[in-house]
Amino acid sequence: MPLPLPARSWPPPPSAALRRLRADAPAGGKIRLGLISDVHQAVMHDGVERIAAFVEAMQAEQVQGVVNLGDFCVPHARNDAFLAAFDQFAGPKLHVLGNHDTDGGFKREQTLEYWKSPARFFSRDEHGLHLVVLDGNDPDGKKGYPCSINDQQIAWLAKDLATTKAPTVIFVHQPIDAFDQHVRTAKKVREVLARANQEAGFQKVIAVFSGHAHLDYVKESDGIPHVQINSASYVWVSTKHPNYAPEIQKAHPWVAATCPYAEPLWALVSFDVEAGRIEIKGHETTWVGPDPWEVGLPEDAYQRSRELSRPAITSRVLEG
Repeated sequence: MPLPLPARSWPPPPSAALRRLRADAPAGGKIRLGLISDVHQAVMHDGVERIAAFVEAMQAEQVQGVVNLGDFCVPHARNDAFLAAFDQFAGPKLHVLGNHDTDGGFKREQTLEYWKSPARFFSRDEHGLHLVVLDGNDPDGKKGYPCSINDQQIAWLAKDLATTKAPTVIFVHQPIDAFDQHVRTAKKVREVLARANQEAGFQKVIAVFSGHAHLDYVKESDGIPHVQINSASYVWVSTKHPNYAPEIQKAHPWVAATCPYAEPLWALVSFDVEAGRIEIKGHETTWVGPDPWEVGLPEDAYQRSRELSRPAITSRVLEG
């Protein structure tokens, strides 16, 4: 199994909001969720095994729920076994739409129906936590794949946040942090989150979790930690090269354009209502074959940063 990484501290203060949950928290004073992102069943030959390992681990940990952060699978019969493996988790399941979850011409509504997910964006309460799912795949008329959160959704978010007093966690596939690399309207969304905290008089929005970038980092914006959850499977490098056996690459040709992770990555996130902090337990594994720089990709400050792009999800503590 993947090895846990050393914990790192982070300064944002979710403590006051989390301590409001003492009456609703499970025994032990922690609300625990399992998060997995970017499994990419369409690319990987072992997607079923990766998602099954995640579910088995979360069942053993007796978490209160699990979250698919997107780039999961399209609504096709060939993915039935993959989805069934995820659905083996007996508790609440949240699905976040990724940009690849409609590949092949599928509509977002078709994918949601296949997953049995209620809507593109919605909120629900679990053990006193207010959980918000956003959809970063709204079209805006610009070139490339849709990567916006439109005005209608932003208005809904503002209203939703105004009507809850519960500590709130945001889930969205594409990062909306201040790197501003992925969602064209991210700044507008961050302004809504900051305003909700200001009007509440406490840190109502305690964290944002996203996937998509296949990176490992936390970036604070307006006092809110934005946690990037690494892919469960790989880094995309475009350049095809040997990694798995030839017969695997022949059957799954896109896997040759990745630097895969030897074992699946996921995060166990604990909202500790007594200590007033968020604990993230991550995992570390190794590359299958060469890493992105050995393939020949140039290093940069974000997508190809050796610090951010690695086969790991770092364990962290977010506390005031």
